[in-house]
Amino acid sequence: MAKTELRTEARKWRSIGESIKVIAKKLHVSPSTVSFWCKDIKLSLPQIKELERRAHDPNYGKRLENSLRQQRARIEKTKRLFNEGVTQVGRLTERELFIAGIALYWAEGFKSDSLAGFCNTDPDMVKFFLSWLKKCFGYKNDDFRLRVGLNESFQENAKQIENFWANLTGISKNQFQKPFYQKVKWKKEYEHPENYHGVLRIRIKKSTDFLRKIKGYIEGFRLNSAGLPAGRQG
Repeated sequence: MAKTELRTEARKWRSIGESIKVIAKKLHVSPSTVSFWCKDIKLSLPQIKELERRAHDPNYGKRLENSLRQQRARIEKTKRLFNEGVTQVGRLTERELFIAGIALYWAEGFKSDSLAGFCNTDPDMVKFFLSWLKKCFGYKNDDFRLRVGLNESFQENAKQIENFWANLTGISKNQFQKPFYQKVKWKKEYEHPENYHGVLRIRIKKSTDFLRKIKGYIEGFRLNSAGLPAGRQG
């Protein structure tokens, strides 16, 4: 494009309120050149206000490009760190599973009752706990009694929720006790009611002695982990 045509194009863009920098980028000339070509063009008050708004708008022009680039970098970093975490854990040995289960029971297990047990809302944690009991101590599905705890707002969904936990655990619904209903009414609607499964309580039959031993495991875990030197993985 000839210099005269560039000047004409620049003045056209400026007359409709475009910024000097944007015009220069469009025409591949310097901002000082555009400023010289358009120095006699007076912008209206609305045009000036629009340019001021753009200058403070993080989603405009180069700012938007930078914002999107930073967003992509965050997503890539999050994915990389997630994958590093998965790789560092790797496949658990039986000993590592045993230790992890003790830590989980210490946090979530029943400790003041007469029988060993556990409750949680997280399906994956429930599966892990049952796997711990089966692989480390030889328990079978017949050794468990299950009970679902629900908010009373979901009383009509009780059967579907019990089916969900029965399918997840592979444990017969005959081993489920009558559901327990929380009587507190929620003030707000549950965001995704289809994903609500309540809390699952797992009891181990005839486990008084096992619970006593678990308490010893927890104490051994506490005593032997307290003196470990500080450090970090990775």
